[in-house]
Amino acid sequence: IRVREPAATGASVDRRQRNQPGRRQTTPIQHQTAGRRLMCLCVRWQRASQSWRSMVSLLGLALLLVSYRAAAVNTNEAMLRELEISLWNYSAELRGGFGYKDNVLLSHSNIQCSTYWMSGAEMMVYRLPTHGWQFHCFADANDVRYFSSPSVDNEQVALAAAQLGKDFGHDWSSSLSLNYLLQNQVYDYSDTYTNRSSVGQIRGHTLTPRWALRKALGAFWVEGGLSGTRQWLAAPLYSYWQFGPQAVFGWGNESELALSCQYSRIDYDHREQANAQGAANTNTALALNTCTAELSLTCFADKHRHWQTVTTLGFEAVLDNGSGYYDYNCYRASQKFRYRDEQWEVTVLTGLNYYDYLTQTIGATDPALRRKTMITVTLRAERKLAKHLKVYASYNWDRSISNLEFDDYAVNFITAGMAMTF
Repeated sequence: IRVREPAATGASVDRRQRNQPGRRQTTPIQHQTAGRRLMCLCVRWQRASQSWRSMVSLLGLALLLVSYRAAAVNTNEAMLRELEISLWNYSAELRGGFGYKDNVLLSHSNIQCSTYWMSGAEMMVYRLPTHGWQFHCFADANDVRYFSSPSVDNEQVALAAAQLGKDFGHDWSSSLSLNYLLQNQVYDYSDTYTNRSSVGQIRGHTLTPRWALRKALGAFWVEGGLSGTRQWLAAPLYSYWQFGPQAVFGWGNESELALSCQYSRIDYDHREQANAQGAANTNTALALNTCTAELSLTCFADKHRHWQTVTTLGFEAVLDNGSGYYDYNCYRASQKFRYRDEQWEVTVLTGLNYYDYLTQTIGATDPALRRKTMITVTLRAERKLAKHLKVYASYNWDRSISNLEFDDYAVNFITAGMAMTF
């Protein structure tokens, strides 16, 4: 969905690429009559609110994070009020569906399968940009109820994100965002835990504020930011603080190439360091230093932007402040294909993560270093049946290949249901 300037200017803003790293902001729409300008803007905002959708992935919590960049349109507030057009808008969705999961516990030996009912809701509130200011907030929640799993009855994941942005002119802009995540689910947290346990139920809350400053230089742009995270986790996991800077460099207009680099430090509240054999060192405090680099390429195969591909390559190095027992390198690659038109949206996503532990061994009697490969495949299709009604189906396959027996598992789950939009 696009909002275009008159042919005299030729500038356009792609609403589907809101707040992607590196998406350049265009200049305000000029030399257009107020009535035509406002009608064009509002019609496309309305269409965007009806077709807008988000997808959630937990491995990337780091991800997690959900964001949006509005166009810097200098909207005349008095004119909008005169035409009875609200500056504030919203979109909402309610969904529900049945599914089946063949390994609820992500276990190597204790296999528990179950059908389930999944319900969810999402909502987005946004304000038409005025005087260079942009604002949006978004929330999404999912609840899963298992019918026949003796160990786990339910799982919940909820997230919320809000962002305030300001365009200062001369291609300078800044944003301040706040993200929240709630987790109650079976989760693989093997990357920063030991060879004794790395899969289990995680219960906790995560709060992440972030500030960023961006400068556009023609087709190039650069962004710098600071982010902090506070995570509260129930035992046996450990709560922690995380803080660090990030730099992103990008190039492109229709397609985009971006390189991001980030350093962060994790300080645990009560977690102790470990010696080379994995035994706790008393009266010590564990901290992890992480360095991450990621290169991503986003391309559109046609002028209508029906086909999109996103290719990502990444590397992460983690070093602890003790013996190096928790040190590892992680190599990542992912590929996403998406097709979207007025009726259909089809997504194929594949991912590969390889963990190379530098000190941690399989066990006390086996000196072989720990290794792990994580493969994920996601297929999802949506079909719009009516203005406010659609059906969807998804399939997920996760495979953990490890030289530790308990850490070697596979899981398949499939979901199909309906969603109503407002």
